[in-house]
Amino acid sequence: MQADPRSRGMFFLLVAIIATGCFPLPYAKAMQSITPMVAVVGIFFWALLFSIPGAWHLRRKANFRLKNIIVIIAVAFLGVMANYSICQAIAGSSATMFNVISRVEIIIAMILGWVFLHEPVGLRVWMAVAVVLSGILLMRGDTLTINLEDWEAVLWALCTAGCFASIQVLSKSIIHEVDPQVLNVLRLSLAVLILLTLPGITVEVSMLTLEGWTWLGMAAFFGPFLGRITYTYSLRYFTIAKAMTAITFSPVLTLIFEFLIFSRTLSVFELTGGALVMTGILIAFRQTGISH
Repeated sequence: MQADPRSRGMFFLLVAIIATGCFPLPYAKAMQSITPMVAVVGIFFWALLFSIPGAWHLRRKANFRLKNIIVIIAVAFLGVMANYSICQAIAGSSATMFNVISRVEIIIAMILGWVFLHEPVGLRVWMAVAVVLSGILLMRGDTLTINLEDWEAVLWALCTAGCFASIQVLSKSIIHEVDPQVLNVLRLSLAVLILLTLPGITVEVSMLTLEGWTWLGMAAFFGPFLGRITYTYSLRYFTIAKAMTAITFSPVLTLIFEFLIFSRTLSVFELTGGALVMTGILIAFRQTGISH
């Protein structure tokens, strides 16, 4: 007896929420001793190893027409930029704060889905954008200056959000022609090839310690592998807006684990601003929930 499609979708979303809540923590641990670009190479290498078995099993579930090839190449480049931005953001901030700010990906994806996939977006989304921006400003309320160095981590987190939002919209456009696991292996393979062409990167990667490889492996497992694959599968059952709004609750897990592992808590400004960001995202979801 086949499972109900909605139940399958909810299963994929639940796994994606847990993985998304966990992945910033090994990233943060790795960034204590590894440079961002080396970390990206290591993470993509691990994610590729994790993804190959499933993709090989589903290798025939792909239609390699020109449009799909272009999308795969674009997703690979965006993935490199997104993961580099993650490393830069986490190196200069808390894992929880990064995870909260990067949830702006939801709003960006809604707007991109509206423009390119014709998914409905109403007035509430634009109201949500204003609330989210207010929340981000409040999170940096203790350093409201024009000095870009004070905002560097926020800008990197926003760059991450924009890249991942674009990846989701592009992925959904070919999701019924290229299986998510096949797409993941193809974009990771291309990304690794691109990164290994950078001068001196292979020497730096060869100098990684066992501990470094371990943390990068955990980051890859929860992030580019488990988190992205389960989330992409969920897009078969939910709109981008609904799926990404469910992921909004992952920072709660990050906050709990960050306290347990690093004994770090957020400031009053960060907690209040983070709550405002999540409120803005829920405002946007209220509209999509009614329309669907």
